[in-house]
Amino acid sequence: MLPPFRPVPFLSAFRGQPAWPAVFFAAAVAAAPLGAAPKAAKGDAPPVLISKEGAAPKWQNVAQLQQFAAKGDLQACFELAERCTEGDGVPKDLPRAAALFRQAAEGGMADGWFRLGKFHHDGLIGPVDYAQALEYFTTAARLGVAEAQHNLGAMLVSGRGVKRDYVEGLAWLIVSIRSGAVSEAETQVRTRLSKQPAEIKAAEARAAEIAGALAKADVKAVLLKPRRGSARPEPTQPIKPVSTPAPPPRPVITPPKVEPLPPPRISVPLSPPNLTMPASDEPR
Repeated sequence: MLPPFRPVPFLSAFRGQPAWPAVFFAAAVAAAPLGAAPKAAKGDAPPVLISKEGAAPKWQNVAQLQQFAAKGDLQACFELAERCTEGDGVPKDLPRAAALFRQAAEGGMADGWFRLGKFHHDGLIGPVDYAQALEYFTTAARLGVAEAQHNLGAMLVSGRGVKRDYVEGLAWLIVSIRSGAVSEAETQVRTRLSKQPAEIKAAEARAAEIAGALAKADVKAVLLKPRRGSARPEPTQPIKPVSTPAPPPRPVITPPKVEPLPPPRISVPLSPPNLTMPASDEPR
């Protein structure tokens, strides 16, 4: 039995974000003639949003972006959700971001399901919910989102909210790399299983099975309990009742025993008393 494998890092919900500033900077340098002075910026002009796809955006500022999102434009909903997540040009509002990601996802933008999975995995809009994260990652993975496929594999090989499964986890990592994910996780797991070639072979066969029917692929994962919370919850300690000292016993007062008084004895003479009348004084 292999010792626990260190967790495989997740791919960020904002996949290309670190690379964009460098791309824009390089493009600006290439387009500007050598020695040319930078143009003076208008002090009061709102910043113009740059489309990541290279096409001209429908909106030129955040106010217009919010207007398009309010009308249900899916790309506007998605971009506004990213901005609400980071507090970029708008107040940071994670519940609003989740609602906008869901709207974009339900409209057909698969990345929206991936973002929602990351929200639940990281506990950004409530308690950590690995079951919900697994569901959203699976939905996005079936739609071809490489990062979602990678994160399914990462959860499985790391035992993050699910029972550890190297074969199933490596299979999804293989699929994700072939879909374009940039990660060293597949190599790490292969190295980990180098002395168990049968498991590597089984993972490769499973990866081929997944890729052959990706739209209907199932994730063979066993969720750990509890549904919400950390993957390795600490055992809860029973709460001891607060003990208060008992009051001293009250003295028992025994009422005195009262003996009943006997009835008074009254003796009545049987014969009338002999009353002697005093002699009267006779006149002389």
